[in-house]
Amino acid sequence: MKKVGIVGTHGRIDRCSFLSTDELLRKVGQNTGNLLFQYAVCNAIDEDAVVIGTDIPWDVKLVKETCRVLVIPSANFIRENFDFTGFVDFLDKTELPLVFLGLGAQAKNYDQSTFSFHPSILKLMDLVKNKCKIAGLRGVFTQNLLESYGVTNTEVIGCPTNFINRDPNFVAKLNQKWNKPIFSFIATGDEPWPKDLTKRAAERQMIDWAHKGNGLFLQQSVEPFIKYARQNNLYQNADVPQHHEESLRKSLAPTMTNEEFRAFIATKLRLYYSVDQWMEDSARMDFSIGLRLHGNMAAWQSGTPAIWVYHDSRTRELAETMALPHLSHLQFLELKNIEELKNSIDPNFSNYKKQREILSQKYRNIYETNNVNHKVY
Repeated sequence: MKKVGIVGTHGRIDRCSFLSTDELLRKVGQNTGNLLFQYAVCNAIDEDAVVIGTDIPWDVKLVKETCRVLVIPSANFIRENFDFTGFVDFLDKTELPLVFLGLGAQAKNYDQSTFSFHPSILKLMDLVKNKCKIAGLRGVFTQNLLESYGVTNTEVIGCPTNFINRDPNFVAKLNQKWNKPIFSFIATGDEPWPKDLTKRAAERQMIDWAHKGNGLFLQQSVEPFIKYARQNNLYQNADVPQHHEESLRKSLAPTMTNEEFRAFIATKLRLYYSVDQWMEDSARMDFSIGLRLHGNMAAWQSGTPAIWVYHDSRTRELAETMALPHLSHLQFLELKNIEELKNSIDPNFSNYKKQREILSQKYRNIYETNNVNHKVY
């Protein structure tokens, strides 16, 4: 019997410390958050599977010979100014049934109603419509957008990462830890040079809290930042311009000196290329906050409570779909410290548990409709 093909990685990059930053970012799709939902899907499938791009190469003929279906752990693929031609053409040429999981649309906010998509994104929507029995989507915003393009074979499931932890007492443990005082925490940043200055202010606030408290700061992407952080690794062989330190400091930590910023990066910044290590480190912390979905989700699924700070439709849609504790970056800016942040939110764990069970049933149904054996709770 042919195998299930999964697109991406197993949730880790082997020998990551010996790779240049360019190669490392290429393997994670420019964002380590991709590792988390790829890990989630790999661990949900309960039969022989191969990861395309890791276990077997991106070879159409070999994939067709090896696989009977392609499972695609998905991100915000439906977005403007994004040329996805190579990947979409590959999927099309395999002529295999497709299973999209966690597919999302990106917009400035929920009010955006007109989009200018690259032809490859329109072709991707056609693949969802014609080669997918049921596509698992991030939320209702994405579902409504796809429906406006004639794609109706969809189900809202949130993100597959929501189902990593299969402990039946998982939610009770989250609740228990929420009620403890916060001694240590981890904060996840987004990008150091955003156009939106209020978003930059939110990032600065998180860094300030981590710098002055018992906090770590997690960075998932942005090539110049990752290269700067890895510059002492002899295998990070690209030139790191001297002005990058000054530019990053001015944008992210203007009250620090260059030496203080260098020390912050050396001691408090974390880069993860293995989900298991990411979750283990997160499990040791008391709390998590962040501007990215997956940085917080690594903590949440390891049993560490979190609050999601959203600044666009992406994170907001996912947080609302999965009933995760969340607030806007503008609301976040009004708060003085992490304890005040925690006290401003009602986590409503009973609602989260109920919603997770509803989404889990829909998630299981997608696998079962495609005759893929799974171990989703």
